[in-house]
Amino acid sequence: MTTDARSRGAWRDTAATRVFGSLFSWFSLALALTLLFQSVSALADLGGSCARGGPYEIAVECTDAIVLFTPWSVFVGIGAVFLGAWLAQGFGAAILLFAWPGLFVSLAVVFFRSLIEYGDLTGLFIGILFAAMGLAPLVLVLPAAPQRMLLGRVDAAGRAFWEARPARGHVLSRRPPREPGDNHPSIGDWVLSASVAGGGIALGVWLGVLWFASVA
Repeated sequence: MTTDARSRGAWRDTAATRVFGSLFSWFSLALALTLLFQSVSALADLGGSCARGGPYEIAVECTDAIVLFTPWSVFVGIGAVFLGAWLAQGFGAAILLFAWPGLFVSLAVVFFRSLIEYGDLTGLFIGILFAAMGLAPLVLVLPAAPQRMLLGRVDAAGRAFWEARPARGHVLSRRPPREPGDNHPSIGDWVLSASVAGGGIALGVWLGVLWFASVA
């Protein structure tokens, strides 16, 4: 690799970039899921279906918020999550492993809500199905790599953590996990990782609620 290539890639190898990447990915996930949850909940309140535009008479018209947020919230949110994970480079809680459970469990809550509020038994079965689909990856991966899921593989400076229980392969992994390092995680490392994830989630939920309300 040339010196110019190293200098162009050096900006990714900083603590600030890793922390920002983790924060951005958790914020993006929380924002996308908050908008999707509110959109699907609003759709359920309308009876489960709506439409807008076209040559036919519309029985139930979709709200502005449903039209705006439902189509793109998941896809744009997932794209932003991958971008943040690419910047984080293994720092912080494993956002890519939590994104799938977050999506399906949040949708399961919507169906359970329809059961409670409207007595829709279909919501019970679909809610259980979605909850199982969302929680299955956690059940499979968490025992295999608990520290990497909750803390990350490296600290903010990019130094690989030592692991009391080194990560092992699992059914969702296509390649063996990278070897742990000799950098023992400190309380500060745990606090930083939790603060970044928690702060990103809180900011994403807060902005998602405000944004949806402003359009609705």
